[in-house]
Amino acid sequence: SDAGSDRGRIERVERVCSFPLKMANFLRWTPCLYLATATVAAGFDPSVEYELVAHLRQRNLDRLETLFWEISDPHHERYLQHLTLEETASLIGAADEDLEEAKSWLLSLGARPGSLHVSSLRDTVSATVLHPADGLLSEHQIRDQLRSLKRRQPRSVDFVLRRDRADIVDIDSAKRPKLQLGKEDTGADYTISNIKGAYGMATDLQATNDDTLQMVWGPGTFGYSKMQLAAHKAMQCPLLNMNKVKFDTDNHGEGGGDNYGEGNLDTKMIASFGLNVSTLVSNTNTSASTEEGSGFGQALLDFITELSSRKVIPQVLSMSLGSLASASCDMLCREAAKKGHSEADCNDFLQQQRQVCMFLSEGQTERINVAFKVLGARGVSIFGSSGDGGSHFSFGRFEGGEMADVLNEIACEFQMPVFPTSSPYIVSVGGTMWSGSSSHPVTWAGFGGGSGGGFSWQFPMPKHQTRVVEAYLAKTSGLPPLSSFNNSGRAYPDISAVGVQGTSQSCPIMAGLFSMVTDQRLSAGLPPLGFLAPRLWQIAEHYPNEAFEEVTEGNSKTSCDNGFPSTKGWDPNTGWGRPVWSGIVKHFASDSSIKPVEERAERAVYYV
Repeated sequence: SDAGSDRGRIERVERVCSFPLKMANFLRWTPCLYLATATVAAGFDPSVEYELVAHLRQRNLDRLETLFWEISDPHHERYLQHLTLEETASLIGAADEDLEEAKSWLLSLGARPGSLHVSSLRDTVSATVLHPADGLLSEHQIRDQLRSLKRRQPRSVDFVLRRDRADIVDIDSAKRPKLQLGKEDTGADYTISNIKGAYGMATDLQATNDDTLQMVWGPGTFGYSKMQLAAHKAMQCPLLNMNKVKFDTDNHGEGGGDNYGEGNLDTKMIASFGLNVSTLVSNTNTSASTEEGSGFGQALLDFITELSSRKVIPQVLSMSLGSLASASCDMLCREAAKKGHSEADCNDFLQQQRQVCMFLSEGQTERINVAFKVLGARGVSIFGSSGDGGSHFSFGRFEGGEMADVLNEIACEFQMPVFPTSSPYIVSVGGTMWSGSSSHPVTWAGFGGGSGGGFSWQFPMPKHQTRVVEAYLAKTSGLPPLSSFNNSGRAYPDISAVGVQGTSQSCPIMAGLFSMVTDQRLSAGLPPLGFLAPRLWQIAEHYPNEAFEEVTEGNSKTSCDNGFPSTKGWDPNTGWGRPVWSGIVKHFASDSSIKPVEERAERAVYYV
């Protein structure tokens, strides 16, 4: 549905599986149904109705993959020829007969005929259904209902969501320690004007194009306080235009949860560095399970799928939240089983840790990647925080007895990548801090962790990274044991910015910077950058320190005895380094440094 439309918004998702959780380790796509609660559509009466959403099997995914890389490759003739919504729907959307099959199935379940709705991408069909005459179903009965639907769903349907109206679920503040986010007293030196000064960016530079749009997103208690934003404006960023900052759902955040701090920080940073850019703050799911547990992955999948089907989409999306990748969590529990602990007990323990394992399976992250590709192909630049636990943790060491000790030992033996930042289809942003003065950046370390980085266990290294990363691994001394990481996996982060409050600060800073670049491009009649990693790596390699200043001090080991050292050029701590505004404008605000296709052939192999 489009932003501001009267279609429903998902608020809560719970996994409904017909097999033990530990079996998900052996499956590429977890065959679960999902119990979802949502902000319901106008005219929808949750006392008598609920909504069913059938997600359909997508087509031509190999072709989407090819187009995504062609559109993102400066050395391809299709570069920046982004797909329209209609072209994308024609490519991956369901065939007419599949849509009709899904509609008929929903009608057979009691859906109101007038409520049937096909998404703009033709990949979901939703409808409202009356509650039974004898009253609302219990949660247990709903789970049984969804298991029954799974057994009866037609071939065209991949999985089903049920949406019910629900209020924000309280977060158990005593359950997990809070991360120190959103504080204004991290250091007097790290003001908005000083950070901009370090990057050579004028403090009064403002966007001028009304079409430029940026977004931050998070579930649970995610949101922002207008009072906090006003105070930030008064103290640090007087030109911040609060009228340009808006919510795009009815969920405006709730104090008491970590994600509320995240939302306030995200909003302050992206609005300060993307000054005068229209900013959407989005929370599409208010369940407690999405705040710190496994509900997060489905909330992200629901959001990113819905966003990719909107007619109006942001040119820039910043995502600060994430956790250890599903592959990392699976490895932790497999290794724990070798040490005498059951995988079930390990998984249960991990779900008691804050924001550690929030994805159900590798199949779920693959599905999320499809939506990332759709957005990139449509012209959206997605930025993701690289994590705050170096190359070993989501944040810091595990706490809580014998299982924590075992998992800490395993986590230090291996490098544990996080997601979504390790996705090959987004730009990963690490963190820096200053040593002595703003002219001396080093890798950020703090809160028992540090700037996240490493190599994905699940996703292969894209070709634009291969030559540089192979050189780093071949020439750098003091690397972790080769057996501890996947040296052929997607390497991250790509770039970095100030992250003294964690990479939840650096990501929206970088996103805001590129919103300003986008603003200049749109005003010059140029298309948005979309997925910019291939171009970014090309510029950084061939014009050293022009657009990104290398950061040569730091290590990803945090509290462990091994990690990736920082060095000249790219490294898994801060990527290519911190932004240099003049170079970013030179190489990204126009396309003058991109050679014509016929002049690129001999070097295209590096960037395809």
